[in-house]
Amino acid sequence: MSGGLELAMRCAGRGWWVHPLLPGSKLPVGNCRRCRPPVPGGRPPCGFPDLGAGGCGCLAAGRWCHGVRAATTDPDLIRRWWCRDFAVGVATGPSGLLVVDLDDHHHRLPERELVLPGIDLAAVPEADRVRTGVDVLELLCRVRRAESLLHAPPTLTVRTPGGGVHLWYRAGGARYTQSSGRLGWQIDVRAGWSTAVAPTNRTPAGCYQVTGPESEPARLPRWLALELARVGLRSRDPAADPPPARIRLPRPAARHRPHDAAAYAAAALRREAETVAGARSGRNDQLNRAGFRLGQMVGAGLLELVDVHRALTEAAALAGIDPGEAKAQSTLRRALQAGMRSPRTIPSPGARP
Repeated sequence: MSGGLELAMRCAGRGWWVHPLLPGSKLPVGNCRRCRPPVPGGRPPCGFPDLGAGGCGCLAAGRWCHGVRAATTDPDLIRRWWCRDFAVGVATGPSGLLVVDLDDHHHRLPERELVLPGIDLAAVPEADRVRTGVDVLELLCRVRRAESLLHAPPTLTVRTPGGGVHLWYRAGGARYTQSSGRLGWQIDVRAGWSTAVAPTNRTPAGCYQVTGPESEPARLPRWLALELARVGLRSRDPAADPPPARIRLPRPAARHRPHDAAAYAAAALRREAETVAGARSGRNDQLNRAGFRLGQMVGAGLLELVDVHRALTEAAALAGIDPGEAKAQSTLRRALQAGMRSPRTIPSPGARP
């Protein structure tokens, strides 16, 4: 297995939506010929994402196109795409992530009002001494009397080949939009339809190296979430949000069962996942019921535990439950285990789930 394929599969296993980047680059692989913009940075001729009749059919056909919007967690697509030596990009919005990108560009310090937009720094002498995105973020922490985000709470932290720092966070159920400099000078926010280079990717300039003890993104601190909302980066327009991630519904594991039993299990898995995804109240209760019912089918050998856990986790994320939330994962784990201890009786042929 190539390095890019291994990394892409590992990211997808964490629930991160991935898409190909040019080898040794942080740029997405190019669009198909008909969808290449007439000028760099222009709108594709196909009109994506508003694809009407005659629009681009690459994504529906299982081919990449339009960069981050091709992102997937489908293992079959990942194996097909990464047969080439592509690097790995992570689609932040569909993955429920937000990445604070702290640059280290040797640019001239701007006017004070642009260092931390919207914050009066007239009486803050440190504002004249910042040089990097790290300095600006530390300044924001001091102004807001918050702990340094570089030390507490700990989160997945990546040092970039250019000397910058990426702080990875779970965004929870909130939706954010990407920006450059709106939160602070030399601070980019990667969210929504934005790409973050996956940790451990390598480029000719070096490696995106994980630093510190944490290998998982922490929950976005509440005070930072309020700052993002203050500068207008919390999305209020549902049309601007990434569409819900698809729920992967695997084939049933009924290798030695009649076809009717396999179809029964597949229908039950789809129904329970869709019910959880559509829940707007009592979501943990619904997740508990679905976990128990499907756990019974796991116990009967009709479904695989790992597939059921993944499908219900993704369905819960569609309902607004943070996939990394300890309470939700505990609820799901206990429900599945309880169901497995009481295996479901195999229905007779022709039975409806």
